[in-house]
Amino acid sequence: MKVLSLFGGPRKRGNTAKVLSWVEDEVKAQGHHVNRIDISSRRINGCLGCSKCKENPDEPGCIQKDDANRVIDQMVSSDIVLYASPLYYWGFSAQMKAFIDRCHCLYRGVCGSAEHTSFVEGQRQALIVTAADPFENNAELIQTSFQRVLVYDKAHSAGALFVCNCTTPGELGEEIRRQAIKFARQLFEDTPTPYPVLIPGGAPHYVPHLSQRNPPLH
Repeated sequence: MKVLSLFGGPRKRGNTAKVLSWVEDEVKAQGHHVNRIDISSRRINGCLGCSKCKENPDEPGCIQKDDANRVIDQMVSSDIVLYASPLYYWGFSAQMKAFIDRCHCLYRGVCGSAEHTSFVEGQRQALIVTAADPFENNAELIQTSFQRVLVYDKAHSAGALFVCNCTTPGELGEEIRRQAIKFARQLFEDTPTPYPVLIPGGAPHYVPHLSQRNPPLH
């Protein structure tokens, strides 16, 4: 399978990069192809909110001529998309958030309506987050954001891995590596709802998909 990993951390050798590398190594060991894109090294402007992308029903392109269109093209052609970001102010890094905003071009129609379509419908998407503090009262919002992305993309969750209480990459131990390998293997399994959220050092968490808790978004 073709796996696209979107690395949204500004530190190329930080906690997120190390955990993502463990996941990617296991994915490759399973015989799958991995393509990592360093979002912070690409020229990706913020969304203009012009909705010009909605005028073309056949492709998801944006009128802005930067690197976002090429990344989105690779996203559309992938089987699995993996978002990896440090937790900044309870959400995605600025670099990743800018790209996610540009993914507005991936769907057509009002979300939840009969006309709602997506260029990545049925795709498996997953999330890796590293955070300096615990999960509780800290990282829940990014999980909610990710689930809303799934709803708009009409994609399926392949799970989420939260590595909390991070200090430095050198202190990420063997248990974190084992959890990263476990997470990598689950990417290719049929994931029943509720979707698993792995939090090393804590009890397993299970978070119902957003569509199970709330009515369709309009």
